[in-house]
Amino acid sequence: MPLPRELRAGHVVLTRGTGHLSRAICLLDGSEVSHAALAVGPDALAECVGEGLRTITYAKALDAHDLVVGRTLTHPAEMSPVLNVAHRYLGSRHAYAHQQIVLLAVLAVTRRIPLPPGGKRMVRAVLDQAAGVLNTMAERGQQPMICSEFVYRCHSEAQPPAPYALRLRTSAALDRAEGPTLLQWAEAHPLLPFVPLTAPAALGAYDDVGVEAALAPVLSAYRAAVGEANGVPTAPRLPGVGAFTDPSDEELLASMTAFGTALHQAAGADTEGAEPLTPHQSLEQIRLTEADPNFVTPGDLLHSPSLTEEYRAPGAGVTATASDRYQGRSGKGTEHDT
Repeated sequence: MPLPRELRAGHVVLTRGTGHLSRAICLLDGSEVSHAALAVGPDALAECVGEGLRTITYAKALDAHDLVVGRTLTHPAEMSPVLNVAHRYLGSRHAYAHQQIVLLAVLAVTRRIPLPPGGKRMVRAVLDQAAGVLNTMAERGQQPMICSEFVYRCHSEAQPPAPYALRLRTSAALDRAEGPTLLQWAEAHPLLPFVPLTAPAALGAYDDVGVEAALAPVLSAYRAAVGEANGVPTAPRLPGVGAFTDPSDEELLASMTAFGTALHQAAGADTEGAEPLTPHQSLEQIRLTEADPNFVTPGDLLHSPSLTEEYRAPGAGVTATASDRYQGRSGKGTEHDT
């Protein structure tokens, strides 16, 4: 099916997946959406996924997503400069790819998030899976690119910059709890210099369904412990999943340093003949990733004052109950409080 009449080429299309990974991204990102794409034609969206940069139909993009939000520039402009950048990336030989688990891992350690009993177990499980995915990407010659980073780059690299460059929300709006982030906690931990650096093996053939299934119990338990947030319906809770015990400090530090090392390798760093990273340097790689101007999340695009909402509707994965809540909301809508 073609794009709704409210959406045109150049519009930012944000969606919310129905799986546990997508719901966890919404929770940690303080957002209603977990994925971002760019409309590039009457029935074509450009996006970055595990297979790399690609174009897909609008109907395919909504598969297993229960919310779609379309946003456009607050100050309307001709969109060919943005589309030109998108097509340049799509035609590039550079192997970019996006995996939700990598975004979730960065959010888990760089945001101030609630950490109820079992919360650190969830974080460690996410970090270990993300490190394995990054090593698989490095073996394939792929570099990480967040789905929303692709959309942001299409705007920030458009010429002339104005009015296409997007302003983002301040970091103070991202924290959901008090105290240090896990990254700050790790950097100050007295045991950090003594943590042995281990790089998890690549996962081989990456299986996003398998990763989702492996993390479902800890993500389900974490959401149950934290409670509903952001107005986002929960992913189905798993029966019989009880509380998880937290890992030791040494175990969590080891997972964090392994993830930082995997980020370093996946970024294309030339490691042949180089000295191995120290534990502090591996954590610094996580900080550099989060601090990169192109590290932009789907929630950043949802809340950017440079964009205005033009369309909001349930996606193909919406339930009947949720569909009732969206009746009559096509066209301009108001953003939920997040």
